[in-house]
Amino acid sequence: MRPQIKTTNSATVGCSLQRHPYTMLLGKSLAFLNQSCKVSTPQLTLTHSRYNTPNCQMFRVNFRNLRACSKTGAKSGRLGFYRPYNYSHFQTYRPPPSKFKRFITINLYLASLTAFAYYMWWPKHTFPSSVAKILRKGLWAESDKGEKDYQLALKHYLEALEECQELNMDRLSDEYTGIQLKVGEMYERLGMLDDAAFIYNEIATLYLSVLKAPVDSAQGSRVKGLAHRGHLIQKDLRVALKLVELNRENPSLSKAILITHLLIAQEEANRKMGIASEAVSLLSPGDLLGSAARKGGVETLKQLGDPKAEQELANALKNTNAEDVIVFKTNPEAWEPFSEEFFSAMDILSAICISVGDIKAASSIRVSMTSKMLVAGVAPDKLLLSQCNTASLLYFQAEQLQAEEQALRKKFSSTAGVDYSKVKAIHDPLQLLTVSDTEAAEIKQKIAESVSDDDKRAYEEVIANKEKLIQMVIATYESVINGSKTMPQDVVRENVTIGETVALATYGLGVVSLHLSQYEKAERLLREARVRSKSCGYEALIAEIERELQKLFNEKNSVKNKDEGIEMDIHLTK
Repeated sequence: MRPQIKTTNSATVGCSLQRHPYTMLLGKSLAFLNQSCKVSTPQLTLTHSRYNTPNCQMFRVNFRNLRACSKTGAKSGRLGFYRPYNYSHFQTYRPPPSKFKRFITINLYLASLTAFAYYMWWPKHTFPSSVAKILRKGLWAESDKGEKDYQLALKHYLEALEECQELNMDRLSDEYTGIQLKVGEMYERLGMLDDAAFIYNEIATLYLSVLKAPVDSAQGSRVKGLAHRGHLIQKDLRVALKLVELNRENPSLSKAILITHLLIAQEEANRKMGIASEAVSLLSPGDLLGSAARKGGVETLKQLGDPKAEQELANALKNTNAEDVIVFKTNPEAWEPFSEEFFSAMDILSAICISVGDIKAASSIRVSMTSKMLVAGVAPDKLLLSQCNTASLLYFQAEQLQAEEQALRKKFSSTAGVDYSKVKAIHDPLQLLTVSDTEAAEIKQKIAESVSDDDKRAYEEVIANKEKLIQMVIATYESVINGSKTMPQDVVRENVTIGETVALATYGLGVVSLHLSQYEKAERLLREARVRSKSCGYEALIAEIERELQKLFNEKNSVKNKDEGIEMDIHLTK
């Protein structure tokens, strides 16, 4: 017999039979429904005629008195706003993902897992396992965890070298030379500089023997191609720079080391550019600065490695004499991968020449270096800075020639028996002593009669070289300023080095103009340099500019007072 559901007015749900799980669940649901509707409705009583029947499956519930709670849109706890569950609603059918998407997803997971495993567990070196085991001990010893025990680290690195020798590892390989460099580094940290220099010299000697050997020789055959040769030259220059650093107290030895290794790099660059090997020279002719200065006045030098700038310069040359502007074809590939090391070595070589007082050689190296940087297509900011430094060296050399000029004048005055202060006053308008034109002519006549022809030629040569250098300085500084104008202004504003270089070039032009007693031009350039320095935050240059401006004002006042004194003398004579 099916279970029957009867309504009753009792306050509780009564059951005339033993509680069945299904009936208990339905009773709780109906009790919750009565409570949520909050209306006085007849309660439900569940009866079962055959309580011990286990296959009871169907119930009938009479909801006639609960219609008020079954409206669509009803909410729990409010009369007439209960929404029953819609059993006829089904979710939208979602087709299974395609096999191609599943394949891509699986492969992405596998690739990520492989990359992570490679990064975590694959060794980051190419050393044999026995060597790598020893190297790890050395790296641990020199690290913070090993309390920077450089003595112990040195011991392990020497053991690693011995292990490499037992394994017959190529001594030209990066692995072997890398361990040697670590040995040299440990020697430096322990203050054993002679031992460090010995290690570096051993590496440099090996590189030289291989790079200078004929291709068909046993040593030359160790080079496996042009790329390998360029890599060896790069490492050779790095070792040479390290040797120079350790031998800074011996400038002659440092110069010899740099020149020897630079010539090999220069020869390789010439070979790539198709230049004859016998023409190898660090001071090769063809520098743009010297050629431009010989023309007396240069046009804008736009050799910044920019194809647009080269095209603009080519268009400008259509109506211009080709001798007035020099165009360089850039070839960066010829200097790779040792470009940075090569120009760093040339820069240091120039500095060494300055330290020993060889300004002429330093200037020549700088001029040649700038030309090579032009061909190598280096970054514009580095090229402009190199040009600016070159101009400063040339001006320094011009000052030395001026000192030689004054020494020769003093010698001439002594030979002719003329007061040197008067000779100096003739050539220097800032001197307080004034010499009349008649007296100046007499002094010059005495000197011309007393001085030998060789001394006269030497004096004229010094003056000519000084004037030539001054013109080169002006041309170089102007090329820096004009070169910066060809670049995009947003690049110039963002690159602090370019702004500082242009400010330095403007300051240099102002100093040269002051040297030439062009006071109005010098004041304008110095004020412009001050504005540029403030805009780029070049505080170190501002103090120098202020000093030069003060010097300019003093010289202007001296010349003005001297001119007023000359006019007074003329009036009194009349």
